[in-house]
Amino acid sequence: MLGKYITVNNKVMPNPDKFSYNYPPDENVFTSEAGTQMSNIKRLDRLTFAASWNCSSRLRDELLVLCKIPSVTVSIDGAEAVSGRLRLAGGPELVEDSEYTNGTDGLWVVSVTFEGE
Repeated sequence: MLGKYITVNNKVMPNPDKFSYNYPPDENVFTSEAGTQMSNIKRLDRLTFAASWNCSSRLRDELLVLCKIPSVTVSIDGAEAVSGRLRLAGGPELVEDSEYTNGTDGLWVVSVTFEGE
């Protein structure tokens, strides 16, 4: 995926193998007694993304540490930095027979999600 440069806490990450992002609204929608919808809009442009890397055990370990931090700062493709939560989306998965790869403790698939504050 060319052109999507992600930085997390000012560290440039390698391009992920899968990446999708969105700016969903953060709002509460209620139905009144008359049946009309009423909304309480908190923010209309909250950044969220999902990313997945095929990586060595070194990058896996870096991602695991970042996912344990309560709040990180993320920038996508040079845009303004956004604070939020970076979390694992399931556990890291070891690629079959990759434990024999020299210089690493195997090759891994690591998926994360990010929700801006």
